[in-house]
Amino acid sequence: MTIREEFDKRVGEIDSFYEILRIIEMERPKISAFDINSDQEKVLPISPSKIDTLRSTAYLLLYNLIESTVYNSITNIFDEINDNRLKYFDIIEAVQKYWLNNLYKHDDKKTKETIVETIMKVANKIFTDTITLASNEINYGGSLDARTIFATANSMKINIGNIQSIYDKNIHGLILIDVKKKRNWLAHGEKTFIEVGSSSTFSQLDDAKRYICDFLNEFIKSVEDYIRNKHYRVIV
Repeated sequence: MTIREEFDKRVGEIDSFYEILRIIEMERPKISAFDINSDQEKVLPISPSKIDTLRSTAYLLLYNLIESTVYNSITNIFDEINDNRLKYFDIIEAVQKYWLNNLYKHDDKKTKETIVETIMKVANKIFTDTITLASNEINYGGSLDARTIFATANSMKINIGNIQSIYDKNIHGLILIDVKKKRNWLAHGEKTFIEVGSSSTFSQLDDAKRYICDFLNEFIKSVEDYIRNKHYRVIV
């Protein structure tokens, strides 16, 4: 599945969730269903706390869209490199450095023996293997917001001029930071879903979705151009 196809699929999932959220934000919302076992209609009133919980879930979906887009972009680039059977010296220095920085990044504490062993493995990969990057080797430099996304793109020499033409740090920048912050609160248990959701409105969430999609759409264009024109490859 292409980056664009995966992005559109996830946006569709978010749109479906927002359809539900939009309805329950109306006056005196409730959910009803017919129970065939009791031959009765079951009705569940939607309380403010339930609405707050669903609003918070929107932040998880939005952050998932951001992370999956960046993740799929990087994996697609390295899939292209691998499919073209390119080796270390076939790719530009920036991509060489990205690959090396992410290789064995989880080995923080090394003895002299393991350092030597790692050097030997890297040397072997450089001179004999095509360049691949496993999913667990991908690093963004922290939780994703505009700053870390730009840094990731720049580290691989992906041209992001088209993003800069639509980017407003006081809109896109602050929204990306806000989504990251609230996702981290929820993921790390620092705040409850009700606490996070009660501080947001549907209008704010709708704006966040729109600006994030605009930002990521331009990011995908940059990556598609990078792959299509093989900007990862050394010009001979």
